[in-house]
Amino acid sequence: MVNIADLFDEAIVARRRTAREPDAGRRRVLGRLAAWLVAPACLMPPSPAAFANEVARAAVGAPRRIVVLDWDLTEIVLSLGVVPVGVARPIWYTQLDGDPPLPDEVVDTGLLYQPNFEVLQRLAPDLIVITAWHAMLRPLLERIAPTLTVTLYAPGVAASRGDAYLNMRTQTRYLAHALGREPQADALLARLDATIVRSATQVRESGAARWPLYALRPIDGRHVTVYGPQGLFDGVMRELGLTNAWQGGTDAQGAAETDLAALAQRPEAGAVLVGMASSGVPPELAQSPLWRALPFVKDGRLHSIGKASPTGGPVSAMRFATQLAGALSGARS
Repeated sequence: MVNIADLFDEAIVARRRTAREPDAGRRRVLGRLAAWLVAPACLMPPSPAAFANEVARAAVGAPRRIVVLDWDLTEIVLSLGVVPVGVARPIWYTQLDGDPPLPDEVVDTGLLYQPNFEVLQRLAPDLIVITAWHAMLRPLLERIAPTLTVTLYAPGVAASRGDAYLNMRTQTRYLAHALGREPQADALLARLDATIVRSATQVRESGAARWPLYALRPIDGRHVTVYGPQGLFDGVMRELGLTNAWQGGTDAQGAAETDLAALAQRPEAGAVLVGMASSGVPPELAQSPLWRALPFVKDGRLHSIGKASPTGGPVSAMRFATQLAGALSGARS
């Protein structure tokens, strides 16, 4: 029998590994997971009434001992000045993103979708923070502590709550209210606004907004992940005055896997490789005749930036905006 928790954890880690690793297993896991996810309404975000009720319940006395079972929500909690007592697989947070940094004393609570309930009980949290993807676990988690669902990205979220960037801001305030950290959220989002204004000015002055832009992450010599509508990167790009060159389908987190041929459909487009600032184009991609034939490669409209989470919070959005604007304007970020 398929263990759904294992599938989720394997899929999340596989999707966010470096692009140089083999992806056959990744595609197989994601395919099995996608087949399972076709039906469940439990992944949909809560209704407005339920949303408000969760905030009210969680905000009765600011919780002190927080457990977070998601890396992107860990980013937001840390950026609000709260250090959780436990996080799912802290080493993966550190390796995949790690900004803001996670203190060494934070306890490992187990896999993303298969937490160690004995560890959770010993931690005696005041609040457990989860995503909509944890819906099946929520009844069990609520036996340990009040449990708050924060939905950054899930099926239907972008359509029901506006774009992913705006929803991320809303969810940041929602989480801040539950933690009693509203002033910190105000300051964090003010920093984000200032970063967006500054970066948009750089983009405008560079003239880069004249052509659409692909945001890509290499997978192997024939495939890339492309970040399109319904995702954080797309929302930030629009805030900077840029047009996303990818208008095809994406998953619930705004990403799609495609072959290189699909990138030739917009010959006027530029491209940015995300997470490739230090290493540049992977050798297996650089040696591909099809890659070298793409217009943005031949015409010098290819840029590279450092890592940023495509499903993160305000800190990820700031990193992406700053690095992208710097790359497009020819400055080092």
